[in-house]
Amino acid sequence: MHLPSWADRDIVLAQDVSGDGVTDTVYRRATSGRLILRKGIAADSGGVDLNSLSTAADSSGGTDTEYSASGWAVASVPFLLGTPDANNDNIPDIWAVRSDGSVRFHPGGRATTSSTGTAVVGPTTWWQTRIAVG
Repeated sequence: MHLPSWADRDIVLAQDVSGDGVTDTVYRRATSGRLILRKGIAADSGGVDLNSLSTAADSSGGTDTEYSASGWAVASVPFLLGTPDANNDNIPDIWAVRSDGSVRFHPGGRATTSSTGTAVVGPTTWWQTRIAVG
């Protein structure tokens, strides 16, 4: 298994996003503020072939795809967390704490998600220092 450098990346979630029953990953590129989807490949023994999640070339389709174009820079969104489906559409979701202390819910999509989301908690200094949601 090739282990690439993940110095510029934060793993957001490792769940089945694409709906094919195989674990995928969504990660953030810290420098660009984009979310990227990497689709996993099923392992012969069940589950996911971990090698398929290690590099884009080894993933399903042989490439990563953009999951959200912008708005996820660490300065704007210091904390984000992928969670199981919260809105009953069978797609994992993302919760984010923005730099102003607001908490936003981002419903997942099979190929993309919105960087704006829905405000659940308005701006507050309390959430500016939190490191966990839930």
